[in-house]
Amino acid sequence: MGDKVARGLGLGVRSLAQGLASVPGMVTDNLIAKPLNAAVDAVMGEGNGPRLQMLKEATGNLATHAGLPQPETASERIAQDVAEGGAGALAGVFGAGPLLAKSAGSVAQGVGGMLMEAPKLQAVSGAASGAASGITRENGGGEVAQMVAGLAGGLAPTVGSFAGKAALRGAVRGGEAGRQQMADNIDTFEKAAGITPTLGQATQSRAIQAAETGLSSVPGSSGFMARRGEIQAKALQDAVDDITNKLAPNANGWGAGEAIAKGVDTFKNNVKTVQKNLYGKLDEFIPAQTPVQVDRTRDALAALNEGIAGAPSLSRFFKNSKIGSIEQAFLKDLDSFAQGRVNPGMQGMGVAPQPGQLPYQAVQKLRTMVGQEIADNSLVADVPRSKWRALYSALSDDLGGAAEQVGPKAQQAWSRANQYTKSSIQRLEQLEGIVNRDAPEKIFKAATSGLADGGTQIQRLMKSMPDENRREVTAAVLQRLGRARNSAQDEMGSAFSPETFLTNLAAMSAPARNALFANSGMPGLRQRIETMGRMASLRRDGAQVFANPSGTARQTSLIGMGSGLAGAIASGNIPMLMGIAATPVLGRGLASVMTNPGFVKSAAQRTQLNPATPAIALNAATQSAQSEQPVYSRRLDAEMAGLRQRKKVVQVPGGWAVASR
Repeated sequence: MGDKVARGLGLGVRSLAQGLASVPGMVTDNLIAKPLNAAVDAVMGEGNGPRLQMLKEATGNLATHAGLPQPETASERIAQDVAEGGAGALAGVFGAGPLLAKSAGSVAQGVGGMLMEAPKLQAVSGAASGAASGITRENGGGEVAQMVAGLAGGLAPTVGSFAGKAALRGAVRGGEAGRQQMADNIDTFEKAAGITPTLGQATQSRAIQAAETGLSSVPGSSGFMARRGEIQAKALQDAVDDITNKLAPNANGWGAGEAIAKGVDTFKNNVKTVQKNLYGKLDEFIPAQTPVQVDRTRDALAALNEGIAGAPSLSRFFKNSKIGSIEQAFLKDLDSFAQGRVNPGMQGMGVAPQPGQLPYQAVQKLRTMVGQEIADNSLVADVPRSKWRALYSALSDDLGGAAEQVGPKAQQAWSRANQYTKSSIQRLEQLEGIVNRDAPEKIFKAATSGLADGGTQIQRLMKSMPDENRREVTAAVLQRLGRARNSAQDEMGSAFSPETFLTNLAAMSAPARNALFANSGMPGLRQRIETMGRMASLRRDGAQVFANPSGTARQTSLIGMGSGLAGAIASGNIPMLMGIAATPVLGRGLASVMTNPGFVKSAAQRTQLNPATPAIALNAATQSAQSEQPVYSRRLDAEMAGLRQRKKVVQVPGGWAVASR
């Protein structure tokens, strides 16, 4: 036993030495020894002249002189080939690879990096290459056959793995289009809720989705699949809650209604400030006491207080007392201004008030006050908005006439201020239909009604409010998108439903989505919400294949398994009993694979050869090439084999001897 162990160790050392010599031998043999030997053969004839030994062969000779045993049987020679192949691969990984990687040349660095890829795989492939080459040699294969076998054996682990992965991925997802669709679906789930879809959701394959639906009805896997669905729903809910907390913590309908009311008030104040600044530009061109002809205003007041011809008693019921008082005071001020003093600064200019005129300052102030009445008007006001609007329009026309007489710059300033005021008043009237409610919740409901029909109302509202008020409204709407129906609610009313989220989001028009989510002040929010909607859609579609809402499939499966188990026990049918017992285990195992994030992501990747494949091929080719023996060595081996066959030589310690008679 000791001799066998010692011989085995010696053969191992020999194999290691010759394997390590294969890497530098790839350079010395191919660049020095082989070219010189070929030149000598060309001149003196094949095998007749002196020859240089291959580095691996020289290493073997040194090992022999050092007293290391030589392989004698086929199994020992093949074992040496295996060890040499593995050692040669590791020599490239830890020897030649690092040296080349540290060199100055980019090509050498690239080769060095290649040689250092996947050390374990290279060692296994090197051993496989040596085994294949050795077996071929021992079975009579020539040099070319040995080289082909070595390459095939070395590449088998990588190529086999590549082929297996490609076949599996192709069966799961199809070609490149299927791979891209799968990658997009995985990306959708990750961006929406930071979670991975199941295999059926990712591939959208009806066959795989049907298998997942079936697993949801099989004991052992049904609970597993149900939990996965719950995890996805919880992840989507957490994503929604995270967004709403960032927009406005603790958002609700009441708070959103308050935010809308405050936002509209802020808009009103901003309108007044802008109006003041715009009309201030007009003041720069028209002095305060400049007489302004107010014929349009006078005619408008007269029309507003016009009676019914022939029915003076009825007329008083259709006249507004406040407007009538304003008309009387207006006419009185016209007379007073026409008979009053002239501004001292205008006396030298020969300017004097004419009948039907008022100072510019008075007309502008009156118009501003009428505008405030329009903005602050309510349903119980003593003067209808329509009457204020008519008076406001007449005052605007009179001011416009005054600006036109002063010059183009004044007319331009008036036009800009007047246009802004008109659009602002119109916007305020539209917003009043939303905020004129007796409770904040009703304001929020009015603001968010009609989102399915269009986004005009919500667009006006969102554009009119500051960012903080917009965020409050967006958060409150987003919170309600996924609120489960009353029949599926919990005691706190906070149950979330991905299906309800999808239904409500799909019902919302594109303009309404844009108004709520693109103007919230949170960049990319609309894209995020729509990604969540796509996730919910994929989740729903994956569960609809062979759907069984009543749950009868699961019940039928349980009943069938129970009856089968009882029958197997009663009849003593062991194979049937083992099959029934194995069903839950197999179902759970299959469910765990289909829901495993690593497996799903791997199935969406492109199948590529291992980056160590070139190094493996190079090592296999090197080992095969260096296993070739020189011509004279092959001749001696043939002669020695003949002598052994005829029993002319016998084995002795350290070699062979001529046999005695």
